[in-house]
Amino acid sequence: MNNIDNNTVTVHWDNQNGFWWNETCAMVLEVFGLPGGRYTSHPQHDAMFFIFKNEKDANLCRIMLSERLH
Repeated sequence: MNNIDNNTVTVHWDNQNGFWWNETCAMVLEVFGLPGGRYTSHPQHDAMFFIFKNEKDANLCRIMLSERLH
């Protein structure tokens, strides 16, 4: 993704297992709903990018996933 900005939350794969990813995506879905409304998701070879429509939601997501981000 070339358009990484303050509205983008990046979660790196880091060889995490399927349960970890299911839990991570469920956390985002529970708060922000399905992709397309408040954000879009873009899986790449090294990470998942959650691109939010506003910075406030992106910051809330960063706080919520803070133990999973580096």
